[in-house]
Amino acid sequence: MRCPFLREAQVKSCQASAYRKMIARSSVHAGNERCLSEDYVHCPSVKQLHEELPSHSRCPFLEESLVQFCAAAPVTKYIPYTESLRSRCISGRHRYCELFLVLAHPGKNSGSRPEEGVDGLAVPEELYYSRSHLWLDVNEDGTCQIGIDALLAHVLGPVEKVTFLSAKGGARPTAVLTVGGVDLHIVLPNTLPLVEPNTHLRADPARLTSDPYGLGWLFEGAETRRPEGEVSPLTAGLLRGKEAREWLRADLHRISACVHEILSRPGGTGDRILNDGGLIAPGALQLLPREDSLTLFNEFFSPYAGLRR
Repeated sequence: MRCPFLREAQVKSCQASAYRKMIARSSVHAGNERCLSEDYVHCPSVKQLHEELPSHSRCPFLEESLVQFCAAAPVTKYIPYTESLRSRCISGRHRYCELFLVLAHPGKNSGSRPEEGVDGLAVPEELYYSRSHLWLDVNEDGTCQIGIDALLAHVLGPVEKVTFLSAKGGARPTAVLTVGGVDLHIVLPNTLPLVEPNTHLRADPARLTSDPYGLGWLFEGAETRRPEGEVSPLTAGLLRGKEAREWLRADLHRISACVHEILSRPGGTGDRILNDGGLIAPGALQLLPREDSLTLFNEFFSPYAGLRR
């Protein structure tokens, strides 16, 4: 699956020029172009080389190549076709590009796309979910994206800072979220061979919870090649589809019950946390006492979440 905004073009450039600039080829002015005629010998750039050149019908320094570019970008930037093989534009990863998200979902976050959800929380069907409330999207080429699900985003509320701990190489993608002055570790339970963080979150951590399934993705990675038909180890132990929705619904109600119990203690402030439906309100974790917020997070969102239940 490639990005619908990806375009290809034939470009030309001058190897004799001090400045390499790619120009899209056009047949409109081709007949009057010096580079395509014997008049190229009068070009200042060619003369500066001081070389005895054989007679040609066109400039030998004219180079033509195939490039790709993004039609959605405000400034056109040509990428040589050979380099584009590493681009996210030619795989499912393009769905996490900011330009694509803005144009594909104008006026709203990508996370608000119509998906069957749970009590107002989106649970996209195509994603895999860990019991620590991280999602995994595996593309057809073996690349993948990782982020937090809507329930974790709902409980966290605004995030002050995102710190990435994972290094390149085989590792379990790990990040530290600073919420209400408290550092919280989130970890994907499965190992990912190659990991790159979404560094835009360092400058704009609000994306993490405002658009958890889109611009707020945390990590991008790629698994090693495996025999055809073999199940990916990345998805081992993860939930998907109806099973994921039922699990998230159960966790939502368990978390709400846990918060209600905390706030039912003498001096509790349940009216600040629970909404009319009895479920937790956005940013509930930040309204709890520090010790209680850490206990709640470790129970439902830590790397060991689900093992104790």
